[in-house]
Amino acid sequence: MNCTNCGSVIRKGQKFCGKCGTMVPGEHIEQKDTFYVRKLPMIMIVLLTLGLIITSFTMESGSMTVAMGISFIQAIILIFFIYRLDRIEPEPVSLLLKLFLWGALAVPIVATIIENIIEAGVSVIADQGTIMFNILDAFLVAAFTEEICKYAVLKKFTWKHPAFNFRFDGVVYSTTVAIGFEVVENLLYLFDSDASTAYLRSAFPGHCIFGIYMGYYYGHAKSLELMGDARGSAKMRRKGILTAIMIHGIYDSVAMICSDSSNELLMYSCLLALVVIMCVLNVNAYKNIKKFAHEDKPV
Repeated sequence: MNCTNCGSVIRKGQKFCGKCGTMVPGEHIEQKDTFYVRKLPMIMIVLLTLGLIITSFTMESGSMTVAMGISFIQAIILIFFIYRLDRIEPEPVSLLLKLFLWGALAVPIVATIIENIIEAGVSVIADQGTIMFNILDAFLVAAFTEEICKYAVLKKFTWKHPAFNFRFDGVVYSTTVAIGFEVVENLLYLFDSDASTAYLRSAFPGHCIFGIYMGYYYGHAKSLELMGDARGSAKMRRKGILTAIMIHGIYDSVAMICSDSSNELLMYSCLLALVVIMCVLNVNAYKNIKKFAHEDKPV
């Protein structure tokens, strides 16, 4: 049998075309069991997060090779984990590879150029090192610019792609772009830093987490457009971008204030808040992505 959309050969037992993702005529999707999340993985996530944070304080002179290796292994594990969650219809590997490479190569270059321009404007509004500067820098320079750039790649390569036929596909695409960007961003940070920074960044795969929420709304937006609700679709996409920017901005604000503060009480308060934010977001991201995968349905 050949795919009705792209003509590729469909092997016996396949429900979807392995190239474009089109459902095989006559196949159906089985209803899933009741959703629940086991507590043990969430406990392990908290312990791993705390372990990497503690390691970052004690391994400043540790091996950069090991620290960087952990960062890369984390990215591979996350991509594999999310890909495996897409059980109804795995996405074309060629498309995911394209998204990863664009996220890793194009987004950092474009984002850096835009960030330098915006940061020059922020420097006029507030003095560097102040709380106001840190907040503006976090939301406008980092969060806004990076999330918009990642979204531009996401929409360019996936919105009209025939494989984008299930809601959870939006999460898979969004996180793939985000992880590609995160790998390169971590590498750039480590050029001018030490092993402790690598372990701390490994404790919180922020861009992947931001991508989960953007992708969730992105998948819903695709459904709304196919139902003829173009305005609702655009609103849902904006909601996804704003959600990612808000989470990204809040995290970066706390991290920057903690890093630049000369007030010990404020610094330790922000550090405690940062640890709590990391643990909560890591656990919620795990719970939500499992939930989003379970509730997956055709667009």
